[in-house]
Amino acid sequence: MERSRYTAFKMKFLTGMIVLLISGSTARAQFDESAFRQALKVKRNVYLPEGAFSGGDRLISDVKISGVRIAANPAGYDRVVVDFSKSDRPPFFLVENDPSNQRVTVTVYGRIKTDFSTQTAIQAARKTRTLSAVEFLPQVESDRWMFTLNSKNPMKTEVFELSSPARLIIDLKP
Repeated sequence: MERSRYTAFKMKFLTGMIVLLISGSTARAQFDESAFRQALKVKRNVYLPEGAFSGGDRLISDVKISGVRIAANPAGYDRVVVDFSKSDRPPFFLVENDPSNQRVTVTVYGRIKTDFSTQTAIQAARKTRTLSAVEFLPQVESDRWMFTLNSKNPMKTEVFELSSPARLIIDLKP
């Protein structure tokens, strides 16, 4: 009896290790360090077709988002502006452009409070060239908030931050 429990444990352990090794090697194969970029401090007209952009101040923990504005720009791109109050710099953020799913995911870190009309942003997205929808996700984690920008086609992004007042800017181009 003792021997059969040991054998069962050994089989479960080995199976778990095999799954861990397989999933670990898959995760390493998918991680591309060159796909991560630091958000710019000014607009440079450098649009990238994919990747992740981070920026902001990691020390800012109390975050108030006072607006998400979306509009078409006459220069041929669409702009998403996330307005922050309570600080001169944006809090830490991550913007991920996933062309295979035609989606940009925006994650803002900190204890988030929102004070704006999501409906206004959703309606504005419908008037742009690149966006098919914007989805404001419920805040399920206490230290972050996310929303997605769904596009009609794969798009290129330029991400930069501005200070005083603090803003995150995402420019989208077909």
